[in-house]
Amino acid sequence: MSIVDSVSTRPEKTFQILDEPGVGILVLDQDMGVTWVNAYAREILAASEDEVLGSGIHQVLDTHLMPLVDEGEGTRELFTAMGAGDEVSCLDLRVQDARGEERRYVYSSRRLEQDPFAGMWVLRIRDVTSRKTSERLLSANRQLQVLNQIMGVSASSLSLDELLEASLSRTLDLLDFNLGLTYLLNPERTLALARYHHAVPEAFLARNREIKVHHWPWNFVFVAGKPRYLELSSEPGTLEEEILASLGVATLACIPILAESVVVGALLLGSRERDGLSDEERRLLEAIGNEIGSGVLRSMLHKRLEAAHRETNLYLDIMTHDIKNAENVASLYCDLLLDMLEGDAAAYAKKLKESVRKSTGILQNVSTIRRIHQEPPELAPVHLGQVIRAGIDRTPDADVSFTGSSAEVWADDLLSEVFTNLVGNAVQFGGPGVGITIRVEDDPEEVDTVVVSVEDTGPGIPDEMKETVFDRFNRGYGEGLGLYIVGTLVTRYGGRVWVEDRVCGHPDQGASFRFALSEVVRTGTDDEME
Repeated sequence: MSIVDSVSTRPEKTFQILDEPGVGILVLDQDMGVTWVNAYAREILAASEDEVLGSGIHQVLDTHLMPLVDEGEGTRELFTAMGAGDEVSCLDLRVQDARGEERRYVYSSRRLEQDPFAGMWVLRIRDVTSRKTSERLLSANRQLQVLNQIMGVSASSLSLDELLEASLSRTLDLLDFNLGLTYLLNPERTLALARYHHAVPEAFLARNREIKVHHWPWNFVFVAGKPRYLELSSEPGTLEEEILASLGVATLACIPILAESVVVGALLLGSRERDGLSDEERRLLEAIGNEIGSGVLRSMLHKRLEAAHRETNLYLDIMTHDIKNAENVASLYCDLLLDMLEGDAAAYAKKLKESVRKSTGILQNVSTIRRIHQEPPELAPVHLGQVIRAGIDRTPDADVSFTGSSAEVWADDLLSEVFTNLVGNAVQFGGPGVGITIRVEDDPEEVDTVVVSVEDTGPGIPDEMKETVFDRFNRGYGEGLGLYIVGTLVTRYGGRVWVEDRVCGHPDQGASFRFALSEVVRTGTDDEME
């Protein structure tokens, strides 16, 4: 029996030497008919040996491995090359297999020259689906890491200049570009002004520190808000080629910086080595442009907020100053009226003065709240007894009992407002004859802590109101701001505040406001230094 006869009658024996593990092998005759197929190829095709042998390779692949719509040209290239006697080293195609699943295969063909296989073809099919998926996952993970770093820069930047400089530097480092610029549009949106640049030739900067945004090709980026990619490998126009040459790069990415879909600037990144940018790289750059745009928007809003804050404070300062002056004048006239009038008229004048006093207190509370929110707490030792005595002196009409205290606590100069508001509330609700007692004691539960009690003989506070009496604008007891300030300041000092009955179980016999503060503990060394 001849070798040719052997090939015809026992192909599985003859072509065994062509088999490779993990690779689909199909041997084709000169007419492109399938002469032999290995087991792995049959698994890929999801077909039996009888369904494949003797069939043309065109029919086999079209039936069992249907290329996706955008990959059909690749299959035709394979058939055309083999028909012309040309080998194909690597053809990467996405196909839909017989099970309806999308897969990724790499085809390669080789023509056999030695007998007994002369004139025949070997078609190899490798399933690279899992490898391509892994590569895509790795690429996506890297893109997320890059984007997260840019987001970190955007979130941590304290100013617009810091944001633009840091984001450009980080993008260049992470994505291996050689040079870059950031532009921002002027308020009239007619010019793009260069804000930061790295490794950009001086000749380019001299001509392009200001770009007229309606001129080609920049209008595509600054007006239409679309990314523009200039690449020498894609045969750019004359003007684009001049831009690349003036920068000394082979590829230039022009990415719009968008703040809520509005163009505010652009990021230009150039590479000397890259022939072009992949779709993944382009999507990443566009995401970076959007993230920088979000940072620019935050910075702009922050500037507007600061300006509005300054303006509001200015108005409030003017109002407070002028109202205080008017109240001082009104209070003087009230005193004159009280000296001149008697009977009901004098009583009306006294009520008028009390109303002026309340107005002054409200202004003082507003000023205190402003300081609480604007100034961070800078706690220092404060002599508690001196603060309490000063508060008592400011309310000479109140009947306040205080035996004194040598304790020092961690607080600031706003501590006096706590006593001003507590004593003021007691006088307001208890009347002129209300008795007020202030005590300072060691906290029985916590070391290095004192508890201050401000008790009054007024109408007291019902149990259902005790939990909410320190809430803002609670009008069940006080003017709505006073006790809120008390609670806020005590919390500011790291303490706690609460209210009890002066006589346990008898809320109608007066209230006891209590708050705990950290005590300053003096060591022997501290005393010597003083």
